[in-house]
Amino acid sequence: MKTTPLRRLRDAIRRRLAPPPSPADTVYEERAHLLALLAAHHHAVITDAQDMPPGWLLLHLTLAGRPLTWHIHPRDQALFAAVERVPASDPRAQWDGHTTTEKYACIRRHLEAVRP
Repeated sequence: MKTTPLRRLRDAIRRRLAPPPSPADTVYEERAHLLALLAAHHHAVITDAQDMPPGWLLLHLTLAGRPLTWHIHPRDQALFAAVERVPASDPRAQWDGHTTTEKYACIRRHLEAVRP
């Protein structure tokens, strides 16, 4: 589609009138980038999040043999294009019942184990 001066002006006005991203949006976007980086370096799969509205994903990342999960906002899906997408029934995409506290304790233990 050809961009006309009128279309460029309209798009510029929309950008100026759009509300700025909230601090929470910025933090979640940064988190998504870091999770995508981790997923590229660890065993990970992604599936549709069954407990969220359509479009949300659930990242299943294995760290030190333990499955860890994070919800991924629809706007951040493109960051995870290289992660294998599997159905929710896939054995690699099963939640083991961990809590958020347990998830981050697992990460801290892993960091302590790799610390020189």
